[in-house]
Amino acid sequence: MIKQCVLMQHGLTLHSKGLGTCCYNYNNPKSNSGYDIDPVACATCVDQENANIKSYRQGANEQYGLSHDHRDPLVLDLSPNLNCNLVCKICDENRSSSWAKLKQIKIHQDYNVSIDKFVSVLGSVDMTHVKEINFSGGEPLLNNNMIRYLEKLENQIDFSKCTLRFSTNGTVPLTAKMSNFFLKFKLVLARFSIDDVEAGFEYQRCPAKWAQCQTNWQLFLDNMPHNIIPSINRTVSILNIRRLHLLDQWHDNYLLTRFGDPIELIDHQAFGDYSLNHLTSALKQDILLRGSIRAQDAVRSYTPGNVQKLISVIQQHDALHHTSIMDFDAELYRLICE
Repeated sequence: MIKQCVLMQHGLTLHSKGLGTCCYNYNNPKSNSGYDIDPVACATCVDQENANIKSYRQGANEQYGLSHDHRDPLVLDLSPNLNCNLVCKICDENRSSSWAKLKQIKIHQDYNVSIDKFVSVLGSVDMTHVKEINFSGGEPLLNNNMIRYLEKLENQIDFSKCTLRFSTNGTVPLTAKMSNFFLKFKLVLARFSIDDVEAGFEYQRCPAKWAQCQTNWQLFLDNMPHNIIPSINRTVSILNIRRLHLLDQWHDNYLLTRFGDPIELIDHQAFGDYSLNHLTSALKQDILLRGSIRAQDAVRSYTPGNVQKLISVIQQHDALHHTSIMDFDAELYRLICE
């Protein structure tokens, strides 16, 4: 069966190992011929489709169409460095420079692509057909980080016909320079990574402050250009599964932008130490009895995990971050330990 994929033939990914063709194909980016794809490196999309779940490949094909008369990239996934100012509980040293510093791990130079290398790697690529840029990090808005890189592509890409996507942790305020830069694009999709409110936010996204995040969020809504659609991306984890209703209630105050565009609250599951794979029996039963409908739906299919490993990770992170889960949510800790 022939499977077309705009990501393989028409997507380009800049990551720590260089220039590849798909975020699910780091290991063997040149393993495919034409549109006939089904390699081991694309197992994620293949597995999703076999389970009747829409894959990244299918979503991209729907958006850009199955047939193209060129072999140049339509989509750029850019992750040129790991610069970040937070040590979020759900993150690690492979995605945050602050985490690496806290663990006293030196980030390999390949994970921090210089501006000169960025230009040399992408300078020879024909980008006249690029329709979307996905920029990630690190924290893209830190010190105008995203702008510094994307300005180097302005003579290769028509930004007025291009969509820019990025995520931000909410700790960096919108500046006039950012606002003016965003106006260059056809559309900007700004995803704010907010998992919880108040003490929950501060515990999970250390050392961020909830008051500052709210101020920056409101500043963004008040001053963003008309071509931006913000959303809230919530990572559902062990740490916030009992508190989803609190962010739901906060989101009720921000359902529309001043331009009338919807502000979505989008959930995705955490990976790693705090994923729902580590649910305890007591925590799951508590959520099924007293949790929100959204929380109940999230935990229903999970079976109890490794309790001792989860407790050990919580203790290690509390020691590193100078935080206390007992101050944040003592009941959560009791349900984990039972």
